[in-house]
Amino acid sequence: MRRFPATGPVALLACVLLAGCAAQGPHLPDYVVLSQHVTHGVRWQLDAFLSDEGLCLTVDDPRGPEVGGDWSSGGCGFDNSPAGGYWSGGQEPGDDNGFVEYGPLPDNATAIRVTSHTVVRTIPFPHGSGLPAARYWFVIEPPGWPSKADGTALSTPQPLDEQGKKVAFQKF
Repeated sequence: MRRFPATGPVALLACVLLAGCAAQGPHLPDYVVLSQHVTHGVRWQLDAFLSDEGLCLTVDDPRGPEVGGDWSSGGCGFDNSPAGGYWSGGQEPGDDNGFVEYGPLPDNATAIRVTSHTVVRTIPFPHGSGLPAARYWFVIEPPGWPSKADGTALSTPQPLDEQGKKVAFQKF
């Protein structure tokens, strides 16, 4: 089984585009920068904040969620229903053919299986940030993903605990 860090070049086959995180008031509330990246010469970051709709995660410009590019994306109010919003995703910054996917997970989900052979480690939300005691994951899906080495993409990723046992998605 291949294992990749959360920044590894893998992702989900399905790209669920959830847009329009409604903020309280005319501007977004304070947000927390979860990670910063440069892909294909474009600087971007993954941010988190709380809104009327619940927890929100966004891929956006380093200036924050209020400043987007053509590639910015986000999702809010993640849930655990079978047809619901387990994760969000969008275009990979700087690559018209690549995608990035991400989502929140319960605190005991230390990894998530995205293909039959690919498990991605999760990252805890920063303590003291005002975000829930939980974890998040994200992956970058390059063009042509998944390869034979990655295995078959799962229609719904599977969160796992430290022992590799299945963990249920949680509403955020």
